[in-house]
Amino acid sequence: MVLNKKIFLNSSSINKDDFIKICLSPDYKLIPDLCDKLPGKSVWLPADKALIVDILRKEDLKTYFGVSKIFSQDLVSIIEMILRKKILSSISMTKKSGVLAIGLDAIKAQLIQNRHCLIIVAVGAKSLADRSFASENVSIFESLLERKDLEKSTGKFSVKYVGVFSKNFKKTIQVDLNKLKGFIDNH
Repeated sequence: MVLNKKIFLNSSSINKDDFIKICLSPDYKLIPDLCDKLPGKSVWLPADKALIVDILRKEDLKTYFGVSKIFSQDLVSIIEMILRKKILSSISMTKKSGVLAIGLDAIKAQLIQNRHCLIIVAVGAKSLADRSFASENVSIFESLLERKDLEKSTGKFSVKYVGVFSKNFKKTIQVDLNKLKGFIDNH
């Protein structure tokens, strides 16, 4: 398999933002670089758990990096954990900057003003698919994060729904949620 971002983009319905940079450390460990800041040789792989596991099993990365051994212990779990932490940290920053609504009533109040919104629904919370939240300015992600994680990142109790009302935060968090969704949906 040729590990090339352009080939992945041409051969599937993957968005150009749905890739994860994987770097090779000097001690031959694979390191996910979700902030795109690590130097050295790297490869961009689609945020697809099954595909990454398949690439690791076939040893295509050894050939790509030109090395005889690579340590990739729990790479998929590490990527998923880092994505979750990055998303929750962004939600916390969103709250601190005053553009986060917590709970359905607060989200509805903001939507009345036709603001852009990213709604995150916790695992186990009632789905919003049957409600009239759909519009071109609203994106909804359901069952990707646990309630306890949303509670920790917002500092509130019993958090099932959060709404992000900043275009910049929305875009950043949505890119990471799409990557996380690729890991959860493709196992």
